[in-house]
Amino acid sequence: FMPLAHTAFARQILGPGKLLVSHQSVLLEPDPGRARARARETVRMALTQGAAAYGRAWRDFGYADDLAGVTDRLVDAAVAWGDEEAIARRVREQLDAGADHVLLTPVADDLVSAVDQLERIAPAVLGVAA
Repeated sequence: FMPLAHTAFARQILGPGKLLVSHQSVLLEPDPGRARARARETVRMALTQGAAAYGRAWRDFGYADDLAGVTDRLVDAAVAWGDEEAIARRVREQLDAGADHVLLTPVADDLVSAVDQLERIAPAVLGVAA
């Protein structure tokens, strides 16, 4: 639940040969308005429940002005949203930033819709990871 710059930073600290698994929230929703509205709820919840730790980390990566209003910039950095290809691009960006694996967590209201998203995303993401 951090920007891509955090993945690169973590890789730099760990160095080569250490396992780095990035967590990436995803939302299979191509409409920008709907995607950001739904993702914004998730970001607000994470910032509230993760409290000081998440807020400090996002500020460290240049998002201080984005936190209070949970801006589109913050939402777009925290949640990969769009169609299958857009989400696969974000997975590729995480890998390019130094992640060895990317843990995808769907933004969903229930298990059935989460699994549905993962099933739909899988073919595009598996193509990236190959």
